[in-house]
Amino acid sequence: MAEDQLSISRNDDRHSHIGIRLQYRADDKWEFLEALEWNGVGFNFYHAHPIEEPELQLRRGLTRFTGTIAWHSLNTSDEVVLATVVNRLLYTQAKGVVNNPQLHMRLIKLMRVPGIMAEKLQVLTSLGAAPSDAKMAELVAKRKLEHPMYHYGVRVQSEAWGSIVESALSVSSVLVSLDKWSGAFGKS
Repeated sequence: MAEDQLSISRNDDRHSHIGIRLQYRADDKWEFLEALEWNGVGFNFYHAHPIEEPELQLRRGLTRFTGTIAWHSLNTSDEVVLATVVNRLLYTQAKGVVNNPQLHMRLIKLMRVPGIMAEKLQVLTSLGAAPSDAKMAELVAKRKLEHPMYHYGVRVQSEAWGSIVESALSVSSVLVSLDKWSGAFGKS
């Protein structure tokens, strides 16, 4: 994947304030999935079973399009969940340094490297963002409870998906506005 595509897919705001309910073709039937952490170039979702095909036939209502599974992980072992938690912390830090493009891209690339937990934790420590061991254990336990499934990232290049995202943002704009207002008054 080219660096500019990586930048677009990981740097565009991802939305989780609402999920987008989709269906995907599994053999000869359609199954539901909830698109989370979505943006104009793709989404993430959880599923109880492994999906073998890299290309997904997707639909929302009568609108059909395809997506490609860009990555997947099994969310069962503490090691896998810890890697997910650390990468999420790195992603949060990357979003906070968009005004420093070089550091921003280094953090994004670091997330994509499997393993190297010690190095990733050192980077988080140097940024003042490494949680304590107790907090890390809490984050891992919480993640395992919330998402005990296969986790997939899907890349979509489709005008139909773009329209679905635009519609979801339009419909949910009231929620986004309320969230911003509550933050302005010190509530979260």
